[in-house]
Amino acid sequence: MLYSIKQELHYQRRCGSLLAGFATRRLIYCNLQVTYRCQFRCSICDFWKTKHKAEEELSLDDIRVIGDKLARYGTFIISLAGGEPLIREDLPDIIRILNAKGHFPILITNGWHVTPDLAEELSVAGLQEISVSLDYADPKRHDTMRGMDGAWERAVSALDTLNRARRDNRRRVHMISVLMDDNLDEVEPLLLLSRKLGVTYMLSLYSWNRGVKTRRLPEDKVAARLLSLKKRYPEFVTLTSYIERLDEAIETGGVGRCQAGRLMMNIDNMGRVARCTEMLDSPAGNILIEDMDDIRAKLEDLQRTSACSECWTSCRGFAESITKRPLIRQLREFYSSVRRY
Repeated sequence: MLYSIKQELHYQRRCGSLLAGFATRRLIYCNLQVTYRCQFRCSICDFWKTKHKAEEELSLDDIRVIGDKLARYGTFIISLAGGEPLIREDLPDIIRILNAKGHFPILITNGWHVTPDLAEELSVAGLQEISVSLDYADPKRHDTMRGMDGAWERAVSALDTLNRARRDNRRRVHMISVLMDDNLDEVEPLLLLSRKLGVTYMLSLYSWNRGVKTRRLPEDKVAARLLSLKKRYPEFVTLTSYIERLDEAIETGGVGRCQAGRLMMNIDNMGRVARCTEMLDSPAGNILIEDMDDIRAKLEDLQRTSACSECWTSCRGFAESITKRPLIRQLREFYSSVRRY
């Protein structure tokens, strides 16, 4: 019982710190590239086209340094990114470190490596949120796009396994889809599948900027249809403010006045800090060896002088939508995605 009370107090302290970050519009979101390795060959990603080595990844000591330095600015939502994060066998240790430092670790996975034992270990370690990618209700279409036979079946199994392993039902399991030019009609069937599995559902607009990829945005307006689905399906927890700007992003290729560098940032596998994953070649410094105050100042300078408007992905959209004023709707919807479910 004492352990549970300590855990709850730790959770509530982190919540308070994160809410303060929302209110003051400071850095609140960090993509942390724990690996670029992945066994999938997804047509919407370029990371797998380059060979990556495990020895080139951040060590646990590096993770401790990063967790400490970020903690000086309050609680962060830290998305453990890839590649495929679950390729790292020490990922539960990474989660434990960041949790202990006062942050909320989350991640997106293709689901391939999920087992009952790993799901239990991730839950015990303190993973706040895990999203499993599923882009089509049709298994063959999903497998073809992901470049791996059996990917759909393993993703669905992972969602069920992860959901069963939750020790605290505020720790969410999401199904997440990349909205592209050919899967708008798949959203409602995927919502029905989410309901059947007992998990929640999110989506992110496709981004084609990193590498050399085909533009695959929907051709028509989507916001009204998605908002109608959101009203009918409580499982659909993507923020309304994010969905409302999808048509603008599709029409213009993105949304202007990007706040990456001010509200969010990216740390790569060498500790280099950039505004986002699309700007890895323009780092503001290295968090492992440089002062974070200097890096933050450079990030803010880069944000002020940037005219980038070339995406509206869920990571950027969350950071900007959740801090949009008035805050009441955003916080109410955010609560719906983290309350006990």
